[in-house]
Amino acid sequence: MIILYCSDCGNKLDIKQIINEGDIPYCSHCDKLFFPKVNLAIIAILTNDKNQICLVNQNGDSRYKVLIAGYVKPNETLEECVKREIKEEVGIDVNHSHYLNSYFYDSKQVLMVGYNAKTAQTEFHIDPNEIDHVNWYEYDDCLHRIREGSIAYKLVKQFLEHIH
Repeated sequence: MIILYCSDCGNKLDIKQIINEGDIPYCSHCDKLFFPKVNLAIIAILTNDKNQICLVNQNGDSRYKVLIAGYVKPNETLEECVKREIKEEVGIDVNHSHYLNSYFYDSKQVLMVGYNAKTAQTEFHIDPNEIDHVNWYEYDDCLHRIREGSIAYKLVKQFLEHIH
């Protein structure tokens, strides 16, 4: 998204050449640069003590399974977002999470930050407004259920390669 006007004073923005940054929108009245902003979301591989991965169906699509994902809220850390999204969508408490990788989701202009979240729980309490179906799948029985080439596929593939 290209910013055309200053959000502080309303003046039309100029372009200023910044070393190592390129052309950046600039308000000469406020002496303020407007660096691009990126939307931020998490995507989580939820695993349990039985070496299973939680996969869900959403939005009436039963063809492929997906991972739990959601946007980071203001003043929320990535780890807090992982815990909140998992609790909201499938009713599971996360014991621990760790960063895996990040992927830019071009069509939505979102940086997806991938985590592995671990739990001892196995019983789901889904939010029917967000989740159509959820289940645990053995590690070796989940990759073929996810759309090949998707961010979820890439993240699960990386996770499985790392544990084997």
